[in-house]
Amino acid sequence: MRSIGIVCEGDRDYDMLTNTITHFMNEDFRFLWLQPNSEFGTDINGAGWKGVFRWCQSYTEDLYDYLNGLTPKIDLLIIQIDADVARCEKEVYCWSITVNCVGQGREDPLNCSISKKGQCLQLLPPNEICSGTALDRVTFLTNMIACYVKQTQEENIKAVVTVPCDSSDAWVVAAFEDEFSDVEKLNSPWDIITQKKDYHGIRIPGRKKSKKPYAALIEGVCDNWSKVKEKCPQAQAFEANVQAMLMP
Repeated sequence: MRSIGIVCEGDRDYDMLTNTITHFMNEDFRFLWLQPNSEFGTDINGAGWKGVFRWCQSYTEDLYDYLNGLTPKIDLLIIQIDADVARCEKEVYCWSITVNCVGQGREDPLNCSISKKGQCLQLLPPNEICSGTALDRVTFLTNMIACYVKQTQEENIKAVVTVPCDSSDAWVVAAFEDEFSDVEKLNSPWDIITQKKDYHGIRIPGRKKSKKPYAALIEGVCDNWSKVKEKCPQAQAFEANVQAMLMP
């Protein structure tokens, strides 16, 4: 059985990725949840996009050795981050900041005191870097993460970076709704899913992404995967990239 390592923002993203891969590959895999997961000691990074970047940074110099030493050895590394990060989070632009920031070079972008005080001068999005379209956000984040995994690909460890737009929740909306054609332009698909007490018969108590109701949403995504790919180019790209990497 082949193995796939997953680095993602959180547990529901992990569930979405593993289930969709199993569906479109029509194959059972052994999945290693590399981040965030206490089993691998990576819960210290935290969840969310910052946890993903902390994980990448921690293995900047020896990512190949780390991945090559995993048991079981992985056949593919997948790194996920949602595109809403580039729409909502100023810190993600600090590595290519264009404003006159007094903390540049001394502040940790992932734990910036200036941002916490609400004194960050960075615009969202910075037009010089990212014009704010869905594709621009995806491209910006993909390129940032690709810098970390480039060495693994050169050393013959396969990797796929996936950036669902605006988030993987858009895949749910694409699966269940017919009225939305350009789903990746939705800024908050989760608000559509939780605007009523239930979503297509699936109760979502407290608007929370609990495991059981979200599993039912994921099942709908897999059942309607062709529709999801038609409406969400990043879902199509995810499938194509995974299939290309896992080809014999």
